[in-house]
Amino acid sequence: MTKGLLIFAMGVLLLWVGWNHWRYRRQETINILEAAILRTTGEEPLPLTKLDWFLKNLQAILGFILGPFFILAGVAVILGELELL
Repeated sequence: MTKGLLIFAMGVLLLWVGWNHWRYRRQETINILEAAILRTTGEEPLPLTKLDWFLKNLQAILGFILGPFFILAGVAVILGELELL
């Protein structure tokens, strides 16, 4: 049961990450660690390259593909352990 819940939670997390990346795909965002480093040094963030934009979109697409897959896998494991499948 625990394994199924962990797989299900990972699927929900991947779907949420995919949604957030897709929602903010047109904005230049930086992560928290980079923001903290830039704040202490007083520097400006570098502009995003085409590779950065590609990887951001790829991460959103993979979240949309792998999220539902892991959700279904988690449900299958849970139902299998409850002997309903």
